[in-house]
Amino acid sequence: MKRTFAAFVLACAAAALGGCSKTQLIDIAMSGGPRAASHRGMHVGDRMILGGDMHCHVQPPDAPYHVSRELPDTLAIAKDEELDFVVLTPHVPAGFYIDDEIRGWMLNTQQQMRARIERLKPELIVIPGFEYTDHRYGHVGASFADPTEVLAGLTSEEARENPERFFEMWLARGGILTINHPVNRPLPRAPFRELGSDLSWRAFRGGSVTPEIAWITKHAQSIETFNTTVTELRDLFVVGDEDRSLREASHLLDRLARTQHRRIAAVGGSDSHGRWLRATTFVLAKDRSLEGVRKGIAAARTCVRGPAACTLEVRTQGGAWLGVGDDITTSTDEPFAVFEGRASGDDVSFVVNGTIVASAAADEVASFRVPTDRCSIVRAIVGRSWSSGIYVNCF
Repeated sequence: MKRTFAAFVLACAAAALGGCSKTQLIDIAMSGGPRAASHRGMHVGDRMILGGDMHCHVQPPDAPYHVSRELPDTLAIAKDEELDFVVLTPHVPAGFYIDDEIRGWMLNTQQQMRARIERLKPELIVIPGFEYTDHRYGHVGASFADPTEVLAGLTSEEARENPERFFEMWLARGGILTINHPVNRPLPRAPFRELGSDLSWRAFRGGSVTPEIAWITKHAQSIETFNTTVTELRDLFVVGDEDRSLREASHLLDRLARTQHRRIAAVGGSDSHGRWLRATTFVLAKDRSLEGVRKGIAAARTCVRGPAACTLEVRTQGGAWLGVGDDITTSTDEPFAVFEGRASGDDVSFVVNGTIVASAAADEVASFRVPTDRCSIVRAIVGRSWSSGIYVNCF
């Protein structure tokens, strides 16, 4: 039923029948879209699993013609969806820190958004942020730091000479940077004008980029491997392969983590501009707090699309069980080491460096080999849920 109705919505929009805005059409299509299994009460060791949305637009500051949902509606929908946290990501233009007028607008709108959050006193964790929107190179979610504090230490002149400094200072003050929808390239003969736009992260294709884009590419702590709108609408109904972008972005993340020898978290976002949200990012956190979520993402203790893959644990034979985001150093001189893995949930697949190497039932222990002569990433796919990695000989 969902497939037929959503396909009808897409056909109506493609034919420009009118009567509904693009946001309204997406709202209708997504209202019956899939939801993740409940994460309530799930723990792995001494960590709880928190579910949230890392990519949520809101007006203001987003324009009403672009986003139909204000903050009170956002909080009400987030509560209905049982989210533990939501990151607000209104668009801001590229290079805002260079131009005094745009810089002032950005600071003013961010301060107003923070003041509204404070007045409403939400029950869930609300994390103010923004989506840095560079139409030449791509989109970056910025969260967990305060732009007022960052820009207080960065003049427009210094930013003009060293545009990467803003992002350096963002991370230095505890911020998280997320490369959004990194493989969302234009589709040929797209039924929507928007599907013909290039929203990918162009720096991943090589070639020259600006200093700030190069810096973000090397230092962003997370990549949005799961974008609900991309997966549940674009890939499912237009491309015909629901997992295409999720699969490609996950392989991209693994490759970057291996070549850069650093943790990179897989995160998810609804990218909602309308009256719907979803739990898309699941974080293994020590406590239910903003700092607990931030530390979990920074340590790559995450999974996307569902909570089950966060239960992944692996060990060398005879060793202790370790979980998502942990690292292992092997001591063998052999080119491969035998590992054991387990996870809770149906249809478990163990992935090593992008290749499925073993399968198991829920809580069943499976054995597989992992290369020891290079950095390797072990992940799990459990049903619809995809985990971040466990790092073998990477650090």
